[in-house]
Amino acid sequence: MVVLIVSVTCAILIAFGLALTLARRLSQRQPYKTFLSLKTRQKVQFLKSLITDRRIPLMAKLVPVLLVGYLAMPFDVIPDFVPLLGYLDDVVIVILALVLFVHLCPSGIVKELLEGYSSDSGVSEVAK
Repeated sequence: MVVLIVSVTCAILIAFGLALTLARRLSQRQPYKTFLSLKTRQKVQFLKSLITDRRIPLMAKLVPVLLVGYLAMPFDVIPDFVPLLGYLDDVVIVILALVLFVHLCPSGIVKELLEGYSSDSGVSEVAK
């Protein structure tokens, strides 16, 4: 039993480390760099714009729906009552799902929508 707990803990810590590494690398690349420079309210509005845009494929729109379903599900990979690790798996899955969602959206549409939000916030660099 102890071996199982240790191995699951190690797997989650490795997954969290990979997610942090991914977040650092993505913060240097477009369109993620521009997205991360937006204010929180603008990020939410941008994601809402992507979800409601008719030009976004249905497969991409399924990612946020599945994410909400996963977060609403009472069962997790690691139960939430486990200190720190219980919420860590949710954070990793949210980050990966949002990256996947933006990646599956056509880049031209992402650039177009980001330009509108980045010009509002004064961000000088626009998604390339």
